[in-house]
Amino acid sequence: MTQSVVVQVGQCGNQIGCCFWDLALREHAAVNQKGIYDEAISSFFRNVDTRVAGDGGSIPKGKICSLKARAVLIDMEEGVVNEILQGPLRDVFDSKQLITDISGSGNNWAVGHKVFGSLYQEQILEKLRKSAEHCDCLQCFFIIHSMGGGTGSGLGTFLLKVLEDEFPEVYRFVTSIYPSGEDDVITSPYNSILAMKELNEHADCVLPIDNQLCKI
Repeated sequence: MTQSVVVQVGQCGNQIGCCFWDLALREHAAVNQKGIYDEAISSFFRNVDTRVAGDGGSIPKGKICSLKARAVLIDMEEGVVNEILQGPLRDVFDSKQLITDISGSGNNWAVGHKVFGSLYQEQILEKLRKSAEHCDCLQCFFIIHSMGGGTGSGLGTFLLKVLEDEFPEVYRFVTSIYPSGEDDVITSPYNSILAMKELNEHADCVLPIDNQLCKI
């Protein structure tokens, strides 16, 4: 049995990630109506006993008790993450696996990559290690981020180098949301170019998506 950890970075990354978790839960419920914790759901979710203090006791098989996403949520603004924590999926995420700031990256790749990357590197590593410890066989990290925003492009690609150094044997799959032709943020093209260089050097697989198709 292999597991994957999803890392959502920036506003766009967390919005798309939230849609992913909602779809994953609904699709699994449709085919597993008995509520059994099987191999498919264990790839992205932990089954925990919420009565146990701390992280909750992991339940490796049997009936689903409480599902927790194998996810780390990162954003340098609090808005979107706070919305997720107040929304219908709030119980799916571990509140200890979140990293937020209040200032944002100002649509600037350098701020996300150089400033917040250095500032939050140890905290990010701590969250990633904790997620990895809950996996029997960690196969890959899925990073979801935008290419046009400061946090998504800058901190998102900084994260790739951190993963490469800390988990060299674990695949790094990236879903990158590219700005559409109608994007009115003047720094988006520059952020995208700088981020593409990092993707080329540190990602194992990149799944590019046009933001026009995502409606984000």
